[in-house]
Amino acid sequence: MMPWMDDDKKHIMDIYTKLQLEKGDYDLKGKVETYEDIFEIKSRDGHPIIRAILRGLAGLGKTTLLDKIAYDWACGSVAVLKKYKLVFVLKMHSLTQDSDVIDSVFDQLLDEKDIDREELKSFITTRPDEVLFLLDGFDEFKTTELDETKFGSLLKMLNRKGEYDKCSVLVTTRPSHYDKLAKGSLIERPFVLVNVLGFNKDDIEEYVHKFYSEESFRASGLLERIKSSEVLYDLARSPMILLLMCLLWRVSSELPDTMSRLYDEALKYIFKRKIKMISPEEISKLIIAIGKVALRGLLASDQTLSFREEDFDPDVLRMAIRAGILTSQRVQKKKSLDTSNSVYFIHKTFQEFCAAKFFQSEDFSEKDDEQFAKFFHQTRKSVGFDYLLRFCCGDKDGRRTNSILQFLLDKVEHAGILHDGNLQLALNCYFESQSQTLPPLQLINSVLAYTITIRDFSSDYFTSLMYFFKNVTDHTKADENAYFEKVHSLEIHSVVARESSLLRFGAQFACYVNKMTHLSELNVDLLVKNPTGQRIERNCVLEFSSLRMNELTQLKNVKLYNFDFASNDTKNIVGALSHIPNLYLNLSDNVTLTGSGDSWTHLAALKNVGEIKFSSCNLKGDDVEHIAMAVSNLTNLVKLDLSRNKTLAGSCSSWSSLAKMKNIQQLCLSACKLTWDDMDPISAALSNMPNLVELDLSYNKNLTGSCGSWSQFENMRSIKKLILSGCSLEEDNIEHIVMALGNMPNLLALDLSSNMLRYDGEALSHLKKIKNLQNLDLGYCKLTGDHIEHIARALKNMSDFVELDLSHNPTLSASGGLWSQFSEIKNIQVLKIISCNLTVGDMGYITMALSKISNLDELDLTGNQALGGSDDLWSHLAELKTIRKLCLRSCNLIARDMEHIAVALSNLPNLEELDLSYNEMLAGSSRSWSHLAQIKALGKLVLSCCKLKRFDIKYISAALSNMPNLVELDLSGNFTLAEARRLWSLLTDMKQLQILSLKSCDLTADDKSRIRLAQSQMTNLVKLEY
Repeated sequence: MMPWMDDDKKHIMDIYTKLQLEKGDYDLKGKVETYEDIFEIKSRDGHPIIRAILRGLAGLGKTTLLDKIAYDWACGSVAVLKKYKLVFVLKMHSLTQDSDVIDSVFDQLLDEKDIDREELKSFITTRPDEVLFLLDGFDEFKTTELDETKFGSLLKMLNRKGEYDKCSVLVTTRPSHYDKLAKGSLIERPFVLVNVLGFNKDDIEEYVHKFYSEESFRASGLLERIKSSEVLYDLARSPMILLLMCLLWRVSSELPDTMSRLYDEALKYIFKRKIKMISPEEISKLIIAIGKVALRGLLASDQTLSFREEDFDPDVLRMAIRAGILTSQRVQKKKSLDTSNSVYFIHKTFQEFCAAKFFQSEDFSEKDDEQFAKFFHQTRKSVGFDYLLRFCCGDKDGRRTNSILQFLLDKVEHAGILHDGNLQLALNCYFESQSQTLPPLQLINSVLAYTITIRDFSSDYFTSLMYFFKNVTDHTKADENAYFEKVHSLEIHSVVARESSLLRFGAQFACYVNKMTHLSELNVDLLVKNPTGQRIERNCVLEFSSLRMNELTQLKNVKLYNFDFASNDTKNIVGALSHIPNLYLNLSDNVTLTGSGDSWTHLAALKNVGEIKFSSCNLKGDDVEHIAMAVSNLTNLVKLDLSRNKTLAGSCSSWSSLAKMKNIQQLCLSACKLTWDDMDPISAALSNMPNLVELDLSYNKNLTGSCGSWSQFENMRSIKKLILSGCSLEEDNIEHIVMALGNMPNLLALDLSSNMLRYDGEALSHLKKIKNLQNLDLGYCKLTGDHIEHIARALKNMSDFVELDLSHNPTLSASGGLWSQFSEIKNIQVLKIISCNLTVGDMGYITMALSKISNLDELDLTGNQALGGSDDLWSHLAELKTIRKLCLRSCNLIARDMEHIAVALSNLPNLEELDLSYNEMLAGSSRSWSHLAQIKALGKLVLSCCKLKRFDIKYISAALSNMPNLVELDLSGNFTLAEARRLWSLLTDMKQLQILSLKSCDLTADDKSRIRLAQSQMTNLVKLEY
């Protein structure tokens, strides 16, 4: 139990405390509350899953959990384990990618003299369903760069390949290495993902009482100390750290309050317990000496976690092994009877802590410093080094800590994205430093940005964030809100999968939000669940009672999702928001709002609200009546969204109350399962709402049929836009719908998308009766060529018609000459034919037809992938003389298309914008980019997500430098541009650029530095995003 204390052991059953587990894949059948459940999980098809990943941070009990499984199997005490005749626990820090299963078992567990190698192999291969492998520590795996062609039988087994593919395997890893483990070359789905969450409040108490089973007074004292500190409470969730707390408390009844201090005290305690006369100075020298070896291993290309005895000074090794920080294990050499000793740290976190103490010491030379900095500046990601870097900053507020913060912050792509791993680690490092000064300006600017987004935060991270906020406040006393005033938008999105101390920060966090006096948007979505997936009610990360809304004078948009409001909360929320002008209030997904009764009357105090959204709140008819009454006198309220409240179906007479809302201009009743029994009172009510201009009835699939019922729409004469998408309408309905809509004199826009109009399309010709129609959406309607004639016939005499959307109708493919009918729609300005599987033949007819339309402004051909490589096609684009914007996103364009497209577009005098994004085959087009220079009129070029090669920058810059009107270039999402180095200097050739986007390009610190240098020479550039 405590390997560094031979005289202080406990039986595993006397100390083991059940861990909190959470299933990560909710599409698999079964739940995970205990480890036994892992072996019961089945696929959606009902087949057993024989691969599982146990994912958890360091010290959360992954290794102990595997030991407990092995112990229970050996004792025969757990039913699900009885089917296994053999269980092997293998440490992955001793394995490489070419490791063999049988060799590994003998190297770590068995003696060749006692068991025959071939007999063991024969048993495993012939009875694999009776064999379980427990692989501990994939994050400690000796091989860091994997090559599938070199995989030995062990990694092949992991991915259900080779002769051991039918064996059951559980593997543990830190989250930092999960993505590598879950790649297809290692573990393919299906596998069970289980998050190891450590201890909750009850588990902490149980563990401490078990540790002090005969000293209850010590247990009570320690638990009281842990509960007194947010930091200690969060640290105690880790079984390993809680063990250290128990040991330290027994000695002095005191605890430090950072992880670095805790490990520091623990190491001193461990050394002094085993080596009585050792001084603090000698302990420090020993830790630094083994730390030098530890750091070299962590920074090695294969991250060495096992060492040779000769790597250490003999005296240092002897003392460290005696203390229990290092352990020596005799291992058998591969395919040999010879043995040697391998030396390990008792846990990887101890190796990381010792390495950090060497980093902080005077023995850490200038050369060491240079190599350390070089390693981390060249490392693409800092994941996997979290604990090392946090320990390196422990109680140190100086040059080396600031250098760690700087290289982490240089890797942050977007300021304000607080769930960025590098930014979270920087905040944790700052907390460990326990700095008493103002945080570095780069850290302040990375956190307190125009928009702050917090997503899926952990408790220790939130502790670090609160510490950062406190220091920013404490050290800017002259104007303590100065940095907070930069924040205009705050978004908090999280699904917390367990009881979280984070929820206890509500009032403290609210105090810092109060300092964001320029905040204009607040968006909080906090869905709290326990490990079984059930909601935990009445928890909130942000306490509204602590918010001084009257001081947030700029606030306009407030979105509060999944708050589980009680009835009296409505009064508190409304009271806090009542003064805000032009308020947009979104209370969607708050299912406890249903049946609020008289509490709805408080809405009447929102005199300045402009829009309210109650989507997915399980509202009922009574709620509608109370809401309508409450808001009837709100003269500024123009939009009400009641969508996705399926419980509103059948509200009948309650709908009449809608008529009280005379000022409403937009009403959304989408996906409410409305029937025609609902529509009778709804249409009657809406006919008395003179300002209503937009009505959304989409995805009410029960409105199909009942042809005569559509006549009710005639009374809603003020409506300008009607949305009927996804209502399961058929062509038989269209004539009756249009007959009614034709009597709506103000109707300008009609959305019929996602209705399967499968027949000959003659019904669509009736659309001509809607005389004033300007916009028509027929996307996702399974249109065919036969529909084109009827659509064109209906629209050709509509003098005001400007926009037609036919997107996502792949059945329009190969309509050939039928496209020529479009020439009759003389006034159309915008045509969208996205993802219609257009052919080269289609495009010839389409461009010929559109060339006869004098007002065409925009053509969107996104997602028509058959157009790529069509040399003869592109010349037809030259006929579209009036076009201003052309979109060819995701059309499978290739290099040779560039010349033909550029030649054609060079003759379009009005072309301002060209979108070629998501054409990955354009990557590496080299000199083909030079043809872009012919498009002299172009003002904006979009090349996002094309997987551009670094050398593409050279040719793109050269071409665009000869385009005097090009002021905006979008290269976002091209992560392949990272590490372009000196090529970034070529950006200066595009001196006319005003806007340049390099967002989501995985830029390194060196990239950003070179880009900023180029920016300084681009005198017209006013906006740079990266």
